[in-house]
Amino acid sequence: MKTKVFILATLLAFWRVGEFVAWQSKTFINKFSNDMEYTYQAPVDECASGQGIYCGFKVASGRFRAKASDKIQQVLPSPHSELVMGMVLGENRFKQVPTYNDILKTVGLVHVVVVSGYNISLVFTLLMRLLGSQYKVKNLIIGLFCTFIYSGISGFGVPAVRAWIMGSIAVIFKFYGRPVQGIKVLIVSAIVILCTAPSQLFSVSFLLSFLATLGVMVVPEALKGIWGLLGIKSRAGLFEDFNTSLSAQLMVNPVISYYFGTMSVVSLIVNPLVLWVVPLCTVLGGVLVFTAFASPLLAKIIALVLYPFLDFFVIFSEFFSGFKTASLQIRFSFYGIVAYYILLLLGIKLFRRKP
Repeated sequence: MKTKVFILATLLAFWRVGEFVAWQSKTFINKFSNDMEYTYQAPVDECASGQGIYCGFKVASGRFRAKASDKIQQVLPSPHSELVMGMVLGENRFKQVPTYNDILKTVGLVHVVVVSGYNISLVFTLLMRLLGSQYKVKNLIIGLFCTFIYSGISGFGVPAVRAWIMGSIAVIFKFYGRPVQGIKVLIVSAIVILCTAPSQLFSVSFLLSFLATLGVMVVPEALKGIWGLLGIKSRAGLFEDFNTSLSAQLMVNPVISYYFGTMSVVSLIVNPLVLWVVPLCTVLGGVLVFTAFASPLLAKIIALVLYPFLDFFVIFSEFFSGFKTASLQIRFSFYGIVAYYILLLLGIKLFRRKP
């Protein structure tokens, strides 16, 4: 039964993607056929009028993010305030500080300042600690609903929605006593997303998010096998972070190079060094957002506690971005990417430790 459902869902995903490709092809043909002059039309915002429950919620959440961001900027300097907005609210205001935006790209830390799977899982874990067991239907529904609202407050960004779908499937599997296998959950989540939004197959954000998650699941064991052959102990906490960061980078770097023509060299060092402050900044930043509306004085006190952790993040990112070889101009070809992933797959098969 499970196999049949999986096959049907996969076929539905292929059909939806096929429909999208057919529509794109028709649009492309109409664009250049009959020597007609094509005029670009900007995409229409379907929620410009704010009508309907979804649009009303989206507009209201946008206003909330804007007000919260303004209040955060009153108690924290830049770029510290922009970091909190990105980590907690998914609000991207780095256009106001383009220099630091370039620094984040150079050192490979852009993924930190968006609402993603980590934020969703953190909110769900905190809710379950407050409510009790996650194996009660009521608690499960409340947890899934609140995390969905949180992903909505963050603007229904692709990483947040993907993380919510993936997390929801994993939690439901656990609730029914089914073994949770990360790769299966990831594949099912991808199928669900492609069934509902087939255009995501051609989204760089979706592709990078999928590959990074897959890399964290399958590559670390192979790396541990390599470290073992070299006689290097990989049990230390910082080395575990390095393994995780390297695993994600090995999966996404060719795609980043193909689309953007650059690869961050120092990201392998910077990520393990600064990522430990992200949970602290996220939790304290969330408290800061809500206290900023309730008590400006209390918000200033929390900002004083939060500032050193944010400053640590800023100082290290700025320091490593100063190296001339922090980022290299490299562009993979399509065939180069195919060859790379074949070699990576062979390496994983060869060095992965068997349980």
